[in-house]
Amino acid sequence: MLSRLAPLIDTLPSHLRLRKVLTGPASRSRARLRYLDLGDCVVRLRGGGGEGLSLVLAADPPVPLERYDDLIATLGNGYRTTVFEMPGFGASLARIGFRFSMASAVASVARLLEQLPGAPHVLVMPCVTGFVALALAAQRPDLVRALVLPQMPDWAGAQAWLEGRDPRRVLRRPLLGQLLLHALRRHRVGAWYATALGPGAERAPWVEATLRHFDEGGAFPLASAFQDFLADSQGLLQPVALPTLLPWGDADPSHRRTDFARAALLAPQARLARFDGCGHFPELEDSHRFAAALRGFLHETPP
Repeated sequence: MLSRLAPLIDTLPSHLRLRKVLTGPASRSRARLRYLDLGDCVVRLRGGGGEGLSLVLAADPPVPLERYDDLIATLGNGYRTTVFEMPGFGASLARIGFRFSMASAVASVARLLEQLPGAPHVLVMPCVTGFVALALAAQRPDLVRALVLPQMPDWAGAQAWLEGRDPRRVLRRPLLGQLLLHALRRHRVGAWYATALGPGAERAPWVEATLRHFDEGGAFPLASAFQDFLADSQGLLQPVALPTLLPWGDADPSHRRTDFARAALLAPQARLARFDGCGHFPELEDSHRFAAALRGFLHETPP
């Protein structure tokens, strides 16, 4: 009973503020921002670049789209680039009835990809959102050409990471987890970036962008995701024989004990790319090095 009621603490407020967010500052903070209605949620995305190969990047919650300026500019006009916020997170707001399960995430992102030109797409999906990319590649090969999965562990590594983020299992307790995160999310943002960014990274711009995004209606239903998405892979993870790049920031304090090479068990054609000195966000902490690695990978990837 609690597990069915708990997500309402996240979905009811986002449902009620959806119309305001669709016309508020989050709808016009950057050029080429738009929304796609996927039924149980509305996804915020932005375009950039030209008319070439389609790159579709998922923002890594709670990082908002606005932090992707440098990466989009660095990728330039050689690709058809789209960045979106994961369904239910950021300004991709959920309606009542939305589920935070892996199956729901896969279905929502599939509906998004179906509406984007340039399929099959190269999916750039970090950390545990990489599991969604893998499941999509298995279910919908017509939509996925190749995978780039920064900072993605294997399933066992994700569970170990989850223990590190929620050692007392408070956020994984239905209702209590949602209520606690709603009360403390602004305070947790600074601690998260301190735990995630590599040494020398300036934390303040990340914190300021995220808090501004919260003020503009952005959602961060981490407790619901911990209780559903990371509780059960729902049999959706299996090895996918697609060209795959696994960028790895080796200075990520939150993944200090993660063996990223084990992610290759889910992607037998994977190549591991180590980013020395980068933390949890190698694609954003060193966008030029990431773009160079991505271009090299795509150049060697057959059509």
